[in-house]
Amino acid sequence: MAERLYIGAMGLDAQVIAVGPFSDDIAASLEYGEKLHAGIASGTTVVSNVFIAGTSSASDALAAAFGVGAMELGRHHLNPQVANIAQLKAEFGEDDVGNFMRLAARGFQFYYLPNA
Repeated sequence: MAERLYIGAMGLDAQVIAVGPFSDDIAASLEYGEKLHAGIASGTTVVSNVFIAGTSSASDALAAAFGVGAMELGRHHLNPQVANIAQLKAEFGEDDVGNFMRLAARGFQFYYLPNA
C-alpha cells in the first residue's frame, strides 16, 4: 500500500517494449518505421516501443491488459498470449495493437517498463 501511495504521489508512465529479430516485413510495425530501418540486416536485434502510457491510470491499465501489476517488477517479461486484445484496442487503438500482433507473430519478446 505504501508503495502504491508513493507512486501515486510521483505519477507513473510506462511503455511496453519489444525486442526481436529485424526483417523488412515488420519494419512498418516498429516505432521508427520503414525509412529509418532501411539497410538493417535481417536478423539484427531491434528494440521498439509498442505501447506508451502517459498517465498513472493508463500505465495501470496497460499492465492489467497483460495480467500484471504496474510495479510487479519480477513479472514484467510479458506473455503476448495472455494479452487482453480488446482492452488494448480500447486503450491504444487498432494500429498499435496490429503492430503488437505482427511482432508477436515474429517471435518478439515484450517487456513492461514502468517509469515511476
